[in-house]
Amino acid sequence: MPTVSFGTALLTVAGLLADASAASAEMSVLTSGDATRGKQLYAQCVGCHSPERHRTGPKHCGLIGRQAGTAAGFDYSKSMRESKLIWSVRTLDSFLFSPLGYIPGTNMGISGIKDDNDRSDLIAYLIAMNEWPECR
Repeated sequence: MPTVSFGTALLTVAGLLADASAASAEMSVLTSGDATRGKQLYAQCVGCHSPERHRTGPKHCGLIGRQAGTAAGFDYSKSMRESKLIWSVRTLDSFLFSPLGYIPGTNMGISGIKDDNDRSDLIAYLIAMNEWPECR
């Protein structure tokens, strides 16, 4: 019978727990985020962002599931282009909490959204936006 070292087993369990934690965070936003309130919060973003077109910041249509720094026609910072992250509930939550802490060198011009409910609601709106016909 094959044997597994304690270190390998520990790393496997840690990986499973991290995956479960990420899935739990995504489920929490999907069940607790208020997209209607998120739309109101998004009004603070429209100085730089738009659902359908690039402004100072990139458009948000199709954001969920897109690789960061890849929306055609937008000039991203080098750090965003090289980040290789995929926008998900978890990555958006971390980025919105502290843009420069999560992706040093990003051009995102806010210090972060520290309120968990505000981030959850805003992300719920971005998820809903992903389903708009014009965003598909």
